Amino acid sequence: MKKIALSIILIVTLFGITSCGKKSQVENNKVESTVSNDAKLNMTNTINGNTTNEVDSPTSVNDKSDVITDINSWNHPVKYVFKNANIDIQKVGFKNDKTYPIFYVSLTKNLDDENKIYYKNLVNQIATANGYWDYEIIDENKNIDIKVVCDRNNRTVTGVTNNGSSNYFTVTDTNDVKNTDDQITEYLKDNVSEVKSFIQALEGNNSGVKAIVYVEREPDPNSNNVYLKNYYGIYVGESHPDHNVNVYRFAINKDTKEILYYDVVNDKYESLSDWRKSK
Repeated sequence: MKKIALSIILIVTLFGITSCGKKSQVENNKVESTVSNDAKLNMTNTINGNTTNEVDSPTSVNDKSDVITDINSWNHPVKYVFKNANIDIQKVGFKNDKTYPIFYVSLTKNLDDENKIYYKNLVNQIATANGYWDYEIIDENKNIDIKVVCDRNNRTVTGVTNNGSSNYFTVTDTNDVKNTDDQITEYLKDNVSEVKSFIQALEGNNSGVKAIVYVEREPDPNSNNVYLKNYYGIYVGESHPDHNVNVYRFAINKDTKEILYYDVVNDKYESLSDWRKSK
């Protein structure tokens, strides 16, 4: 009887470990895990069968220190943004009761005119992955200190400075940018039935959860990556009162309007037909 009881316990334990392993899969695409001790890790099963982690505080659930140096063991959506940009993270520090992360990194590009779009996209993607908490990026070798201020209620970046100056990150022609972004998101809604169904499913619900679709990355003409150079990056997800949940990410070609699905975890673009076959 003891052997039978032990066998049952072992089976139940293994089943629990397997289930947790599946549920803890990190997106980029969204993607979103936590950097503070008292943060809650929110999980949502999306309509395409994927699981996405989101943050309502930018601190790491298991970390008890003010500095994270073991980056290999650190799991957070921001890590995947930096990884996909080929940016090494040396350490992560915290301020303000661990709600303000400071990412110490080795940036691969200079802050010059050629890389303005690159850094605009990077700042916005990190803001999304960090749950729109304020944050900071420091490259000590390049003497770069980028401070990013966000509006968590509206899920937007409201200010960016480098070494105290906002000149480099000043946005011009904001109306033109908004009009283009609106056209891109409407094109996605009209041409991807999964996105349209997702939005309709959330309309009129009483839970306070809303569908959000926005351009998180614009084409960078100076990039050597064909997808970063020629495609808009589109975020599709759920807006909850205290966090976002990513459901899909897509890319739309600026010229041909070709739509691709983006797998954030594997940093992989694929056609809609291939994506649908794999669902």
